[in-house]
Amino acid sequence: MGRRPGDARGHRDRAGRRLARRVHRPSRRPAGPIFDWYDAGGVELRFNLQHVFHVSEQSAAYLQHADVRCQPIGRRLFDLTDGWSGLPIVGDRVFVVTHRDDVAEWRSRYPEAPYTFCIDGVHDACRRAAEHARRRHRQRGRGRWPGRVGRVADELAIDIATVLLGRGRRLLGSSTDELVLDDPHVVIAGERVLHLRYRLR
Repeated sequence: MGRRPGDARGHRDRAGRRLARRVHRPSRRPAGPIFDWYDAGGVELRFNLQHVFHVSEQSAAYLQHADVRCQPIGRRLFDLTDGWSGLPIVGDRVFVVTHRDDVAEWRSRYPEAPYTFCIDGVHDACRRAAEHARRRHRQRGRGRWPGRVGRVADELAIDIATVLLGRGRRLLGSSTDELVLDDPHVVIAGERVLHLRYRLR
């Protein structure tokens, strides 16, 4: 029997809800083949008490973020993970880019969470993150970023999973600005993932 047109969207929605429930639980792997590499090795990677993964030795070495002070993220990632239950994956503070001032319910569940919600856009979030880091540590961003990412970041890190989706969300949103990258200065092959880093011009 053929799949109805709405089935694919419903499947993605259900997968997203499963990921939101699972991604912050140490005893269960994240949903979907994109995240298989988080549980593809024998090295325990513990970001905090609730975020524990088992990755390859190569990925473990790459993902050590002892020098990362804070992390700016997009609202979609925040909603997908429920803000990681109020515990930053890396660093000691998260700056969330959002255009909606509707986080009171989330705040009531995690009143002590070190999260700052930035309603004035990506540049505002990155400025606040840079001030927090005070240039002594790196800041690491996750989520979808605007095409002019070179104005707010020094480096682009991409983790390529061994999955062809066929469709999905664009990395740089709806922007069509050209972004020219040099050859990657970091290339690390892990289990079911390829880690790349590019310096931005």
